[in-house]
Amino acid sequence: METIEVINKRRSVRHFKDEPIPEDILRQILKAGCYAPSAHNSQPWEFIVLKGDKKDELGDVFLNISKEERYKEYTGFYVNRLLKYSSKMVKESPITIVVFNDGSFCKTASKYFRQSKKEILHMMEVQSIAAAIENMLLVCHDQGLGAVWLGVPLLMPQELIEDFFETKNDLMAVIPMGYPSKKRAIEKKVDVDKHVTYFG
Repeated sequence: METIEVINKRRSVRHFKDEPIPEDILRQILKAGCYAPSAHNSQPWEFIVLKGDKKDELGDVFLNISKEERYKEYTGFYVNRLLKYSSKMVKESPITIVVFNDGSFCKTASKYFRQSKKEILHMMEVQSIAAAIENMLLVCHDQGLGAVWLGVPLLMPQELIEDFFETKNDLMAVIPMGYPSKKRAIEKKVDVDKHVTYFG
């Protein structure tokens, strides 16, 4: 598929067939993430691939957070609904990729930049990881797969993230992926001119 076609036709997919993703295609997806541009070539991303029981356990974590009274400060009616839906998507997908920021750019760049710029350095890390995620989403579509970039899991209590993944790195995204079980219409996107201003 041509690059422009992939970009124009990719859409979030939330329903998946019970069909495994071949290892060579999974490898292509992960490699595409690693080929993304990053601040000072820091490559601050960490990808965790969840399959089988471990993937389903993560779905259960989302479900438990949405139900338990002790987590209500993190949730609320709308977030609970999204966590339940996220649980369903993760469990239904054959593979879920979880993306973390390993903080490597901030650690090295802080030697060369003033301390007052730490927030900007962190933003550069996040931008780098977002580029990696988009690369993976595009390759998913190119290979006939569907995927969805979930942000609501970022609302999970930090201690649960650390316990489940055994890391103190920052959670950036949860991406269930698989072969789509429903064909999604390509809705019209907003007019480009509404988002662009030309100077000069």
